Order: sequence, then structure tokens, then C-alpha cells
Amino acid sequence: MSTQQPKFTNTLVKLNEYPSDKFNVLIPVTSMQVMSDMQRIVVNEVRLDTTVDDKGNGRDIYRDKTTGKYAVTKVGGMKLAAAANISIISSERATPDVCSKCIEMMNATKKALRCSDCPHRYDVKCIVTIRVPEPSGSFRKIEKFKEIDCTMEKASMSEAQYKRFLPHRASIAESKALMRCIRDAIGLAAGYTLNELKKPFIIAHVVPNLDSPEIRDRLAGSYLQSMGLLFETSASQRALPQAETPLPPPATPAELPEYDGDDEPYHESEYPVADEDDTGGESLPWDDIGIFCEYCGEEILETISRSGEKTWTPDDIKGYSEYKFGRCLCTRCQRGADKNA
Repeated sequence: MSTQQPKFTNTLVKLNEYPSDKFNVLIPVTSMQVMSDMQRIVVNEVRLDTTVDDKGNGRDIYRDKTTGKYAVTKVGGMKLAAAANISIISSERATPDVCSKCIEMMNATKKALRCSDCPHRYDVKCIVTIRVPEPSGSFRKIEKFKEIDCTMEKASMSEAQYKRFLPHRASIAESKALMRCIRDAIGLAAGYTLNELKKPFIIAHVVPNLDSPEIRDRLAGSYLQSMGLLFETSASQRALPQAETPLPPPATPAELPEYDGDDEPYHESEYPVADEDDTGGESLPWDDIGIFCEYCGEEILETISRSGEKTWTPDDIKGYSEYKFGRCLCTRCQRGADKNA
């Protein structure tokens, strides 16, 4: 694929300057013109590989046994789609029509059907949706589907051919649905002669004009923002995920829970509160009693790993929690925060 400088006069591209005896022009118009200086027209030239084997099959083209003409394969179609700036939005499996009728009957009769006895149990259906740029600068969606009736395929194949076909039926349906979308999008014919396929395909489409200051500034801002998302971690990603009920403020020893019978009783007199005017810059009486969880208020104690190989001191647990959650949490509250993440 090569990109040519368009033959234009004031943003007007004359596609009829590509004669049909030398080119395959895939846009059904004789000229294209952009609506503003924020757009420009790109003309791409695509050459398909026309090398085929004795059976008429190649990488980009293959011979249709029914018509005798040559059609474009999925590989060749993707080359043309890339030149036309076509992108695939979705490709998904769907319920075949025969199965939909059975489901309706099952819902009406409330009786389960035995799919194992159905000759259509191997049928597949695939729906592909693509996005195609318009000459006006907007986009349109094209959706096509392909359904494969395995009973008809089996009737036209030998037993060995059918066994080779059966595992690949879903990918075949996807490829045919995609090619239907591409043919509809760029006006690609269902069949060509070999001489016609040897001519390059001409595809013109509208793209943003990067020489325009408005587009250039907007693109640069979007690029820098995406780079920041890649290489920077925001504070919200490191913060503890917020639950439906907001977390209480950091607890002090004076706000610790009442004695619940699991530990020694807590006496408030053991932790006297000093007046602000009397501190004189010295540490408060509870600064040396230990490290406490900012969520449940429990004191963080030394913990031994399950394997017994590592001992986690309260300072280790506090440092890890502040790095990961932005707050000092005990190991139990850390597990709860991970579950809510």
C-alpha cells in the first residue's frame, strides 16, 4: 500500500484522473472535496498479490468455483480496509435462525428440546460491525452477518472435507461477514477477472488535517494526556476504595472501642490528654504506646507470615499500608479493602 499526493485544486480531489483501464477506483464518485481546512483527502493505492496455485487459490485472492471469477480473501480485504481507514467495532457470535425458532417453541410449550438429536446443532452465525469514514468527515456503521447451515455444507462435501470444515466453521462465518461489510463499505465487487485484480486499487478518504493549528493542538493535548495515564499513577489509584458508607476519621486512643472481652480492659486514665498550650513541642503521652489502625482503631501488633519465614513489625505493616492504601490499616482491614477494590 502506498499513499499518493492527491491531485487537487483547493482541496478538491479528482478521482476521474485515475483511468479505469489502469486502476480500480473504489469510491463511486468522480471527485471529493473537504468541507474546511481542518480536513484533507488521502488517496491510497493498494496492490493485491495475484499469485495463485493450480486450484486458483492465493493469499489475497481465490477463484470462486461457482462463477469462475476471482474474489478477494480476508487478507486482501484487510489491506483494502486499512487503506480506507475502516475499523472493526465488534465481531460476535449470534443464535442461528433455526435455534431461535426452537427457543420460541420451547418457551411456548415449556418443554426442553434435545439439541443433540438436531441436524442443525453445528450451525453458526456471526455478526460483524465496522466503522467507515464518510467524505463529510463523519463516520457510519455497517453491520452484516453470515450464517452457516452445516446440513447444506455437509451435503456438498465429502466426509473427509466436512471433518476438516467443521472445526473452522465459526472463523469462516466471521470472515465472510467481515468481507460483506468491506464490500458494502468501499464498493468492492464480488468477483473480478485476474487481469482486473492486477490493477492497483485506488481508495480515497477524509482524515484530520494535522497542519491545522486547531487539530494539531488538540492532538498534542490528547497525546500528552494518554502518556500521563500510561506512566503516572494518580493518587486515586493508590487511595483506599470508598465504600457506600464513608470511613470514619482517624482514631486516637481516646476514641478506641470499649472492652469487648477479647483483650485486657481499656482504661481512659492510662492515656491522659494534654492541653495544646502545655505540650511545648514535646510528644503527646500516647505517641509511644504503639501504632493503631485508622479504620477500626485496633493496635497493630507484630505478625508472623504463614510460612513462618518473615516477621512483620508494626512499622512494616504501617509502611506497606500507607504505600498501597494511603492510610494506616491493620492486616484485617487491608484484606477488607482488597475485597472492596
